[in-house]
Amino acid sequence: MSQVSTHDKGPVRIITLTNPPRGYMNAANAAQLLVALQDALAAPEIRVIVFTGGLPGVFIRHYDVGEIKAVADALRAGAIQPGGDRAASPVYALIDLMLACEKPTIAAINGICMGGGCEFALCCDIRIAEAGDFTIGLPETRLGIIPGVGGLQLLARTVGLSRAREMVMRGRVVGPDEALRIGLVDEVVPSALDRALEIAAELAANPPHAVAAAKRMARQVAFGETLEQGLLTAATEFMGTLVDSDETPKLIDAFLEGGEDILAG
Repeated sequence: MSQVSTHDKGPVRIITLTNPPRGYMNAANAAQLLVALQDALAAPEIRVIVFTGGLPGVFIRHYDVGEIKAVADALRAGAIQPGGDRAASPVYALIDLMLACEKPTIAAINGICMGGGCEFALCCDIRIAEAGDFTIGLPETRLGIIPGVGGLQLLARTVGLSRAREMVMRGRVVGPDEALRIGLVDEVVPSALDRALEIAAELAANPPHAVAAAKRMARQVAFGETLEQGLLTAATEFMGTLVDSDETPKLIDAFLEGGEDILAG
């Protein structure tokens, strides 16, 4: 039975994960999320992807600890070996595609978002949290493990290394308001999905080649690009936006002929 559903609102694809009764991520629904993401990326009419949770008060609670225990048991028994093909795991394949995709992604965090759920949200370009009494973060060290798909690395690139190290070492989680204060989320609002759709509509209205170029540049910064390298990247991407789409010269001409108001329309 599918735990992932999708529906479109114009050029925006909404992908919802529902795994009752607790709302865990597991290998099966990670594979379903991967397929849903691949389908959204392959659809030319879809310009923005929004992820949200389908259970009341839950975005993605965390990764299924029962599955983690099974992996631990298999490792201790020698049935499997550490490492292996990263792409063979639907979880890693999902995270890798989230980080590599060029369409903008938004996490509409409508409830508890910890562990693997927080790691997934950190892969999104924008995170909108719903106001409420729930927690966001990476508490894995409380179980004697660490965030396994890059949570510390992603968190450090979001809130800074010092704070990320402190939070992960302590297994400290935060509510929406503190998440906003430290930069873990971008906004806290009454309805995360409604606000995510508003932002998605703004993104979808912009030329997709320019949005994709901005996302590529941000990804290079996150991957450790130096300022010198970044200036070269910016020049290359800028030139590309001038010629990659027939829409650009039309927009520039309309700007010049219409009073030079870049916010018009």
